[in-house]
Amino acid sequence: MTQKPTSTAVVRDELMRVRGSKECDRRAERAGLVRAAGTFHLLGGGRLALEAQSEHPGLARRIYEDVAVVAGARGELRLLEPGKGHPRQRYVVRADDAGLQRLVEAGILDGSGSPAAEIPRRIVAKRCCVGAYLRGAFLARGSVSDPKEGAHLEIRTDSRAAAAELAALLVRQGTHPKIREHRRVWAVYLKTAEEIGTALAGMGAHDAYLAWEEGAVWKSVHVEVTRLANADAANAGRLARAAATHLAVIEQLDQVRGVRSLPRALREIAELRRAHPAASLEELGGLCDPPVTKAAVADRLRRIARAAASG
Repeated sequence: MTQKPTSTAVVRDELMRVRGSKECDRRAERAGLVRAAGTFHLLGGGRLALEAQSEHPGLARRIYEDVAVVAGARGELRLLEPGKGHPRQRYVVRADDAGLQRLVEAGILDGSGSPAAEIPRRIVAKRCCVGAYLRGAFLARGSVSDPKEGAHLEIRTDSRAAAAELAALLVRQGTHPKIREHRRVWAVYLKTAEEIGTALAGMGAHDAYLAWEEGAVWKSVHVEVTRLANADAANAGRLARAAATHLAVIEQLDQVRGVRSLPRALREIAELRRAHPAASLEELGGLCDPPVTKAAVADRLRRIARAAASG
């Protein structure tokens, strides 16, 4: 049986098909992808190594191509089989002669070879570049829930500073992200369907955006249906308890003095309640001859109860 792809996999596949039409978009996406996916190591002799991992073959290929552009070095792509701590196979891209200056110019590292403290303004100056940068970061370390389940989109990072930068970009898209830390991994996240749809549309995942719009409608309808069903169940429970009380009172009065001793209007309601124990007060009123209102039925039942109490 073929397993249904996760929502994250569907969104990632869509984003993989997006290619920026402008150089500034392509540059921003490369910066977001390589910065989020890569780790950097200073080697002897001033050499710099860049390494990135992914379980997605298409994404690994994208990283391989982007590393060649931003690092100025042809990387090596290797496939690692599942092992301890890694239940699934993964791809590793490594470039041992990455150019420091090129990575600085790409907005990935600072002059000391450390991850840049801030995303250079020139990389995300335009709104389209913001979406492209977030697209790269999401491809590397993002996840999103199913549109019909609890709303949650997040992008993970290795530092609070990096998470804060991503949060600032999401704010520029018109959302209100939050940041959390768990086991030394920081994440910036969104928790409403509307904002998730906005973020995905900004990244270029327009099919996913429509799916979230549909999901929001589905959930609102589902919530309303559930509310009405719960209300109906509560009403049915109250009706059943009230009917049981009515029947008990009528039975008590019948044993003491007999239902037939009641005035005609009260006797009619008592007999109708016995014949229709599940009927509502409104329905009982409609069965009377002539029909009476719900309030009139309630008044007659109260009078029967007083008669039963007085003996």
